[in-house]
Amino acid sequence: MNFELKILSVSRVKERNLLKPSERAMNKPDTGVEIKNKSAYYVIRDCATLAHDYIPHKCYSSLDDPIAALQGAFTMDDIENFVNRCANQSHTRQLLNIIFSDIYRKEAEQWKPPVPEAPQVLEIDADADGEDIYQDYGYSDAQDLDATHVDIPVEAPMDLNDSDAVSVKLAQAFGLNV
Repeated sequence: MNFELKILSVSRVKERNLLKPSERAMNKPDTGVEIKNKSAYYVIRDCATLAHDYIPHKCYSSLDDPIAALQGAFTMDDIENFVNRCANQSHTRQLLNIIFSDIYRKEAEQWKPPVPEAPQVLEIDADADGEDIYQDYGYSDAQDLDATHVDIPVEAPMDLNDSDAVSVKLAQAFGLNV
């Protein structure tokens, strides 16, 4: 959980301090309160569980530029542990998806569209005569192959189930040398 703790340490939202109290309340909902209604026990437990699981999402989303704000914050062990937990924890997987959305957005911002080539100017002789003045009028397959090539703005999204590739991409995004 070091990955999430480092996100919390960078965030300035007050709810970042709820992580430990929410963990206590989800494990022992009657801590510090007298439960007079059985359903209150479950409400406290389940609200605490939601808070505990989603506080890192709120803290990450509170950052203006989370990728830049978290540069150098993680170790490779932090990243690998986080990625491995994504296979079994839906809330952790959701945080990974949010982070990758930001990575792709940031990469797309750096993309510049290609500059189109200037159209070719043809010299036309209005007084041309002869049989071969009409030879290039039709389309041919060779002309169809000359379509303009445009590079994709960012790499195609990767398979987020490939934990090795995901770990490498996160490490690169957060400034680790891989």
